[in-house]
Amino acid sequence: MADIENRTSYGENPTGRYLTDKFAKEPYGWEFDAVRLFVVSLLRAGRIVATSKGQVIESALSLEAKNIFLNNNFFKQASFRPKIGIEFIHLLAAVDNFKNVFGNEIPEIEQTVVAGAIKNETGKNEEKLREVHMLLVNHAMPGADILSDAIDQTRLIINGTEEDAILTFNASFNELKEGIKRANELKNTLTSEALNNFDRGSKTLADKWPFLKEETDLDDSFKVHADELQELMKQETFFRQLHYIEQHVGALEQEYNQRFEQAVNERLAVYTEALEKLKSMPEWEQISEQQQLEVAEPLSKRAVHEPEPSATIPLMRADVEACSKRFSKAVEDLMTIIDGQRIVRVDAASFFKGGIETGEQLEAALNGLKEECERLIGAGKKILIQ
Repeated sequence: MADIENRTSYGENPTGRYLTDKFAKEPYGWEFDAVRLFVVSLLRAGRIVATSKGQVIESALSLEAKNIFLNNNFFKQASFRPKIGIEFIHLLAAVDNFKNVFGNEIPEIEQTVVAGAIKNETGKNEEKLREVHMLLVNHAMPGADILSDAIDQTRLIINGTEEDAILTFNASFNELKEGIKRANELKNTLTSEALNNFDRGSKTLADKWPFLKEETDLDDSFKVHADELQELMKQETFFRQLHYIEQHVGALEQEYNQRFEQAVNERLAVYTEALEKLKSMPEWEQISEQQQLEVAEPLSKRAVHEPEPSATIPLMRADVEACSKRFSKAVEDLMTIIDGQRIVRVDAASFFKGGIETGEQLEAALNGLKEECERLIGAGKKILIQ
C-alpha cells in the first residue's frame, strides 16, 4: 500500500506489472500470485481503486475485477491508486499539477471549477494522442503503449465524476504529461519523409538484410549498420534518431541494390547471348513468327534489364544457372517443330559417369556414345547431343 501511495504521489499509477516485478526482487522475493493476492485484498478492503481499459473498478466482487484478477495479462496492464475522498489539499495538488501539465492556471480552487478545467484541457489533447497512437500502431513503431496509457487516463478523466477526474489526474499527471509531450514531439517529427524512412528500415531488416547477411563476401561494416538499425528501431525514442536510422538504411539499401543490379546484368547477359545463339541457328527462319515467340519466350522474358516486380537476387542467380537448360529446351522445341518425332536427345554425360582416368575408359565411353548415336540414326532419328 505504501508503494502504491508513493508512486501515485509522483503522478504515476503503478501497474500490476510494476508491482509484480518490484516485489519479486530482494528483499521480498514474492511469487506473482502472492502479489496479486495482496493487491486484490487491498481492493476488497476498499483501500485502493483499480483502473483497466479506461474503466474505474472499486469493488473486488464485480465482474470487471474478476476479469482483471483471473487473467495474468489484464492484471499486469491494470493500474492502481489509493481510494480517497476529495479534500482541499487534493484540489491544491490538482491546481499545481494542472499548471505542470498544461502550463495554465485554474482561476478558482473549487471542486467543480477544477474538475471542469481538467476535463476540458484533457479533452483537447485526447484526439492528438489517439491520432499519434494510431500512427505508431499502423507503422509498427515502438512506444505506442506509452500513448495508450495516457489515452486510458484521459478516458477516465473525461468520463469520470468530478472526484474521479481530480483524483485520477493527481495520480497520473506525470503519465499524462509525458504522453502529451511525446505526442507533440512525434507529430512534429514524423513527417511523411520520416515515416517513409522508418518503413524503409523495417522493409530492409525484414527483406534485404536476411539475404545480405548470408553473402560470404559481405564487409563486416554492414553487420554493424544492421545491428545499430535494429537497436534504434526498437527504442521508444527512435524519433530522436531518425537521421541515424536513415544513414543505416541508406548503407544497407545501397549494398543490396548494387548486388541486385549485378544479378540483373548477369542474367541479362547470359540470356541475351542464349537468345542470339538460338536465333542464329539455320532452322530459326524455317518456323513462323508466332512459333518463334513461343520457342524463345523462356529466354526472352529473362533477357531484360527491368526484372519483374517479384524478382529477387536468389531467383535471378538461379535463372543464370538454369540458362543452359532453358537454351537446350528451346533448341529441342525448335527442332521438334521442324522434324517432329524424329528429334531425340542423348545425354552425353551419362556415358562418362564415374569420371575418366585412363585412355581405355575414354575410348569405351566414346564408343558407347557412338554406338547409341548410330542406333538412333539407323532408326531415322535426328539427335540432339546434350
